[in-house]
Amino acid sequence: MRKTILVVEDSDSSRDITCHFLQQGGYRVLEANDGHSALELLKNRHVDLILTDIMMPNMDGWQFSTEVRKDKRFNMTPFVFLSVLDDLDDQIKGLTMGVDDYLSKPITPQQLLARVNTALTRTDRLKPYFYRDPVSELETETFFLARLAQEVERGAKAGRKLSLVVIGIGNYEALVRGHADWFAQQAVEQAGIRLKKHVRSYDLVADMKQGRFAALFPEAGIEGATKWAEKVKAGWDVSVVWPETEQKIGIEIGFTVDAICPDIETPAEAEALLNKRLQSFQRKW
Repeated sequence: MRKTILVVEDSDSSRDITCHFLQQGGYRVLEANDGHSALELLKNRHVDLILTDIMMPNMDGWQFSTEVRKDKRFNMTPFVFLSVLDDLDDQIKGLTMGVDDYLSKPITPQQLLARVNTALTRTDRLKPYFYRDPVSELETETFFLARLAQEVERGAKAGRKLSLVVIGIGNYEALVRGHADWFAQQAVEQAGIRLKKHVRSYDLVADMKQGRFAALFPEAGIEGATKWAEKVKAGWDVSVVWPETEQKIGIEIGFTVDAICPDIETPAEAEALLNKRLQSFQRKW
């Protein structure tokens, strides 16, 4: 999936050059000429990194970064300052505020791409160590697999029930092909938030990528898990808005339900079943 970078710069010529360099490097680029315009754009767009000038009219880079960080969707989004200023105090101020890097103009294309790639890679390396996504508050895939193994072992020893529900966004690939991968990701975030609202505090719901989710229900048999899935689907009315036309596009879902315990006794068998269900959604949809 191509990464999307937001470039915020009041100088048209500087912004054009920076965007050109980034596009040549394989990134998708969004543009804004000041902090206010950028905040409006971020209301309904997903970005992977923000590259902003400091000295701008109306709202400078410091104020802009402060406003962006108020939105939990951008907790993990790398922030890079780009400025003609080369003052050590300004660099320290930016880093103290949580800025990920600080670049002084002029900068070569090679330097720009290297620093942007480093900031993105650093964030990607951190994600596997989280047990919960800071934006959607869903469990991560790595954490889900670990808990699945624990629950299977516990269920096998104590004879407790355990059920697995795998949910897929039926039109996920259509959202990617017909719109954009960032738009499909917004659909995933909205669907995940809704699913999270319908589970008990000790149930798990994880984002398994590519528009698929896995939910684990301790102490619940297949009948109870099936009723939960049917109820969620019956009341499902989630949609996302395409910003260019303000058209609402519905998110379709389907699901499979399996009893893990007492039918399955080992973590390896449970993980194999999970992978089979995930693959079935990927092949079919």
